[in-house]
Amino acid sequence: MRTKLIARIIIDLAMTLLLLCAYAYRITGDAAHEWIGICVFVLFIAHNVINRKWYKTIFKGKYTLRRAVMTGCNAALVFTFAVVLITGLLQSRAVLAFLHLSGGMLLRSIHTTAAYWGLPEIGVHLGLHWGIFVKGARKMSGVSGENRACATAAKITAFLFAAVGVWASFDRDMFAKLFLGFSFDYWDESRPAILFFAAMLSIMALYVFVTYYTLKRAEREPPPAPRGDVPPL
Repeated sequence: MRTKLIARIIIDLAMTLLLLCAYAYRITGDAAHEWIGICVFVLFIAHNVINRKWYKTIFKGKYTLRRAVMTGCNAALVFTFAVVLITGLLQSRAVLAFLHLSGGMLLRSIHTTAAYWGLPEIGVHLGLHWGIFVKGARKMSGVSGENRACATAAKITAFLFAAVGVWASFDRDMFAKLFLGFSFDYWDESRPAILFFAAMLSIMALYVFVTYYTLKRAEREPPPAPRGDVPPL
């Protein structure tokens, strides 16, 4: 069980880091972008194989708010990754160069838009599982969940990440990428490359923390009804 958990963590971490590199094709170049994309999809398949039991439970049991959101998010991710893979291969200039595929602006626009939709979708997906990471971190560090100082520090960190994510969303013009089919990306070479990765990571983190804290508040148990003969107004 421990080996499986470690493998799952390594696969998910590697997939996330490579995904951030895949967005940086203006920095890495087209050839590296394609090979990184292939690696991401191999890890995506491995992730689904490890978590294959989830597919068997889709039509079983009761659906809570969290489960409904998770199912919708997972379905959207599978669809998004399929679109990105197909449109990416159809305009390949490195991996499938021997096929001399024509590609085209329409494929590029669909590929780019779908890829950028994957960013918030992955953020939501991680946010739905963030409680598991929090519990694991507490267990490994020996910090109790009742430690208010650590809880406050975690909330402040989450708020800072979210704030940077909002700035990065405007800086990377995410609205145009998600809704206007913006097919060309850009990155000023005078800016350090590390800033690009920090911006993309913060955008993903924005959706992670918004999802985590929104569901945490939504799932909070309602306060007990007041006692007494007179019903509350």
